[in-house]
Amino acid sequence: MTSYRRPTFLLQSLHSCITQDYRPLEIDISDDSPNDECEQIVRSVTLPEGISLRYWRNSPSLKQTGNVNKLFSMARGSKLVLLHDDDALMPGAITALLAAFSWSPSVIASYGLQYIIRSDGEISMSESEKHDVYVHRTRDLTGLQQDPVVSALWLQFPNNGYLVDTALARATGYLGEELVGDACDADFGIRLALANRNSQFAFIDRHTSLYRLTASSLRTNHGCCWKLFDLVSRLTDLTPRQMDARDVLLRRTAEESVVDNAIHRRRKRALEIFRSPFYPVSKLRPKPLYHLVLMAFPGLVGLRELFLEKPKSESPALATLATTE
Repeated sequence: MTSYRRPTFLLQSLHSCITQDYRPLEIDISDDSPNDECEQIVRSVTLPEGISLRYWRNSPSLKQTGNVNKLFSMARGSKLVLLHDDDALMPGAITALLAAFSWSPSVIASYGLQYIIRSDGEISMSESEKHDVYVHRTRDLTGLQQDPVVSALWLQFPNNGYLVDTALARATGYLGEELVGDACDADFGIRLALANRNSQFAFIDRHTSLYRLTASSLRTNHGCCWKLFDLVSRLTDLTPRQMDARDVLLRRTAEESVVDNAIHRRRKRALEIFRSPFYPVSKLRPKPLYHLVLMAFPGLVGLRELFLEKPKSESPALATLATTE
């Protein structure tokens, strides 16, 4: 578990771990908080039999990439679950995810459905169902995923709450913000799949985790799509089905990539994406005009809702890609 200045959320996430029925279980927490509030929460928890806990507070902060890579390197089990401190596991999740590894010796990771919870902790069934459909986690796709690259490009592989082979997670690792921006979770899944093309992901038709949307952080985030868009667009040696999945991801992130590039004053790249076949230009919408204006005047980003921009907290692509420490 990664942790950063969210003691209340951390307690909820930690509780979801210690109530798992799988034994033995080891919980590792790497905390980037500048104070000891989260540490006090961790130290106050009574662990049931069969569960151990290791805690580190990082000084200086490792940031998201360093924090996750530290946990990958320190993990002692043959398989691990990554969990952010504002998300949580459903009861019995680890047992269910581990059972999916028995489906085939080629399984390297398993995952299930995610409940979307709002910042107030309430589950949104409508958003949960919409989100799972958006990332191709639907009942008809239950089972072994024959092409992990397609699954990762669909964003079917979740941002956390998955069970993965520890050695492969460690070998793949997280890339830094300078390479992938804030889309490090999505990038991890894609690179894990590309490095293990002959392996399989296992998707189970069961809710295994809770994924919290924090609207305030999403609305101010302009680092989720632009670098990932460029990385995905440069992928080569893909099968026709993989290219189709790649193009779906590029179409889903093109608009936000234009905004991101414009905000970072990369006008030429913003215009290239705007003119690409992945950008959904429509003369019936004011949004393309707004994006052109934004390339020239990045400071006008605050006016996006006046141009009928969907709030970022409601953007499926951004909600799927964006995680903040």
